[in-house]
Parts: sequence; C-alpha cells; structure tokens
Amino acid sequence: MKDFKYLAADNVAPSSSQGLARKDLKYRAHPAWRNQWPKIILILLLAGVFAWALVRGQNYFSAVNLRVILVITAAAFVYVALTILYRRYLWRYSLNADNVESRQGFIARKVHSIRLRDLRNINVNQTFAQRILDIGDVEFSSSAGSEIEVVFFGVSRPMQLKNLTQRLQGS
Repeated sequence: MKDFKYLAADNVAPSSSQGLARKDLKYRAHPAWRNQWPKIILILLLAGVFAWALVRGQNYFSAVNLRVILVITAAAFVYVALTILYRRYLWRYSLNADNVESRQGFIARKVHSIRLRDLRNINVNQTFAQRILDIGDVEFSSSAGSEIEVVFFGVSRPMQLKNLTQRLQGS
C-alpha cells in the first residue's frame, strides 16, 4: 500500500493518471511543526530568561528569589515542551478509501471517525498567519449529524487534503 505523507515531505498528491487505485491512496499525518510556532517562540524566550537568570540573576535577586525564578522558568519550559511534543506525536490523522479518522492521546484516547461515503461537508479554517504558513484546520462532518465530527488541527497544505478527500469521495 502506498503511503502519502503530505505533511512530512514536499510530496504532491498523485494524479489519477499515475495509475494508483483508490484503495491504494492513504494519508497519514500529525499537526505540522509550523502550527506550533507561538509555543516554540515561548520556549526560546523561557530558555533565554533561564540563561540570563543563571548568569546575571545574582546581581538583581536574592539567592532564594533567584532559585524560585529558575524553578518556575524551568517548569514552564518543560510544560510547554511536553505540550508541543504531545500534540505533534500523539495527535494522528488518517484518511483512506474508507474512513476519515482523528486520534488523540496516549493513556486516555479519543478517536473520531467518519466513513468516507457518509461524509457531507469538508471545511478548511485558516487564520491570516496560517495562510502564510500554509497550514490550517480541516473539519469533516457527516450526513448523520449537524456538528463537526472530525477535525485535523494544524495540518500542512489543508487545501490539498480537502482535494484528496473529494477525489476519494468521488471515485
């Protein structure tokens, strides 16, 4: 089975003229790193504050206050880093000839799935910054409900994903 990882590489969706059958098309992804740029900037700032406090902090703070600043900065750094890694590696999205599926979690797991033949709407939501970075949220809803049932948060090339889903749905 062919595996197209549009988010991990700069692959282009295959055209139907390349001889790939509908059952061979498969999309697997995680949220894009670019989707987490505010948190990555925060991590860099926290690392800078920690380094500054470690090197120059004794000139401005007492030893007790300096330790508190270092512990709080380190704890915030670890929390934000774990949040980034959790979203990147434990949120998984897949699309194949039969299903659209979103999985989140490690210990407690949340799985949302829609059969492709029951798919009613595919929406793409992008802020201005997300459009510049070519990332966005792709929302899927089925004909059975009025709510959005599956969301792929922060994926790269959301319009290509929408077009691939529509091609799979139409064939």
